[in-house]
Amino acid sequence: MNIALVDDVERDRRRLEYILKEYDRINRVDMRFYHYTGGEALLRDFQPFGFAVIFLDIFMDGMTGMELARYIRGKDDAAVLVFLTASGTHYSDAFDVFASAYLRKPCSEEEVFRAMDHILRIRTQKEKRFDFSFDRRDYSLRYADLVSLETSGNYLTIVDRSGNSYRTRMTFSTAESRLDSRFLTLMKGIMVNMDYIVQIADGKCFLRGGTVFPLHVKNQKELKQKWLNFKFAKIRGELDDFHDPREGSDATDQLVFRENPRC
Repeated sequence: MNIALVDDVERDRRRLEYILKEYDRINRVDMRFYHYTGGEALLRDFQPFGFAVIFLDIFMDGMTGMELARYIRGKDDAAVLVFLTASGTHYSDAFDVFASAYLRKPCSEEEVFRAMDHILRIRTQKEKRFDFSFDRRDYSLRYADLVSLETSGNYLTIVDRSGNSYRTRMTFSTAESRLDSRFLTLMKGIMVNMDYIVQIADGKCFLRGGTVFPLHVKNQKELKQKWLNFKFAKIRGELDDFHDPREGSDATDQLVFRENPRC
């Protein structure tokens, strides 16, 4: 999908591209981005049906975004037009060229996602993340990359799919309340992501990578059934918002951290 970003402010184009790349990563639309500093620059490359979506700033040096949109509509009635502006005075003009969205600057990720969902007739399922602090930094780890959580007093040890371990001050009950049904509590103080379970047998829970956790034998049958039900639901496609941890992703997809100025 070819996407044109037409704006004479480079910072705004780069920010929009960053948001759209995140949308593409989640929905796998296969976007390709083309930057233009104004309407004249776009017209040098423009061919009817060459761009699926064109984001246009309305107020630019030279040809305005509205003038550019009228020209495009005269040549291409299929391209989706999305206006970007700091002003709300051109709503009626946007209708005249059949624009699909009119976003006020600075537009948020949520607004861009909503516009793209409308354009593509899909509903974005944003990845859930687990936020915590470790070693004077704030972390945000995707649920799909969490393997296990184990308590020790008021601290929680978190292990991710790369084998990294994080120790954060958090109660087990707080973690339980924040996570979803893919996480199975083996016993008080131990919770695992069922996507990583290999087997439950002999009073133990075996995870991919060789990690083994104990569990109460009297609860083994019930826990194993929950795991099997979870696997069956995934096969039937009832858990579409859960991301398969076997899917490839680079480190920046898995983990986000920043310095914590409060520490």
